[in-house]
Amino acid sequence: MFAMTTLYLTEPGTIVRYENHSLAIFKQQKRHSCRLTEITLVVVLPGVQFTDVAIAQLLDRGIETIFLRQDGQFRGRLQGQFHSNPFTRLAQYRTVETSFGMIFAQKFAQGKIRNQRVLLQRRNRATRGQISELSEAIDLIDAYRLQLSKTESPLNRDEIMGIEGICARTYYQGLRYYFPSQWNFTGRNRRPPLDPINALLSWGYGVLLARVFAACVQAGLDPYLGFFHSIQPYRPNLVLDLMEEFRPVVVDQTVIAIIQSEVLQPEDFESSPDGVGIWLGLTAKKLFLAELERRFRQPLLYPPQNRRLSLNQILLEQARTLGRCLMESSLDYEPFILK
Repeated sequence: MFAMTTLYLTEPGTIVRYENHSLAIFKQQKRHSCRLTEITLVVVLPGVQFTDVAIAQLLDRGIETIFLRQDGQFRGRLQGQFHSNPFTRLAQYRTVETSFGMIFAQKFAQGKIRNQRVLLQRRNRATRGQISELSEAIDLIDAYRLQLSKTESPLNRDEIMGIEGICARTYYQGLRYYFPSQWNFTGRNRRPPLDPINALLSWGYGVLLARVFAACVQAGLDPYLGFFHSIQPYRPNLVLDLMEEFRPVVVDQTVIAIIQSEVLQPEDFESSPDGVGIWLGLTAKKLFLAELERRFRQPLLYPPQNRRLSLNQILLEQARTLGRCLMESSLDYEPFILK
């Protein structure tokens, strides 16, 4: 749990009450207190109980509260009061299913693919180009990236999905060269994740989704109506769109860093109740959340403003930029790219 800007409630059996303008958090006779004025986002995993008064305070104060499943998948959110610009949403609705909207879809996919390529390039340099599969993966991803850079006649959604899918498979196969063989990572799998690396990735993407969701709401956008992920029901499609460029930047880099630091061991993970998948144990959750929080707070150069911002601020600025572009019918949105 962190009482910074984001409060993570991860331990089953936790009870959350409202006391004296704060959330009082009880777990096994231990008590923690977090002032509501210091909280902007609450991320909740299964097994956490809120009193009705605590829920009312979160709703009345408009504090974004996201519920995740045990494997990090999005479950739902509390909808309270929030600031919204109807003109931003109207512009968003008008743009969906248009060629203009498909250019945004291309930009989201291109940002993700470019950042994936940067991570593979870093590993390729560290290994002095001696892993031929890694070099081949970088070249293949670059060839597809060029297809997405052309916006004169935008691709359709199926074409973009096809390119993104090929690049994702290639990327995750290359990513395995970051991890020692003891972690049994050979590529991406989920629902359920079958190895510790995939468990970390899935959980990290769930936390990233919560942060991007909060940014979309704060920027006045409809989180459920996207361009790349379009309009599938019961899914925060725009959040998934805006997440794409940040998956490698935030989550993948954090997973690489925590594994290379050797603070985690395979014994810190546990089997899911059905015995099929792998979940993070309590120690792994705490250490990984701490590393993720450090990453969100890391200041990086944000080129559109030519100043250093935390990654958490950059998420919000990208959402605000998208909103402005939609209202002004502008294509000035550029993904955040790793250097």
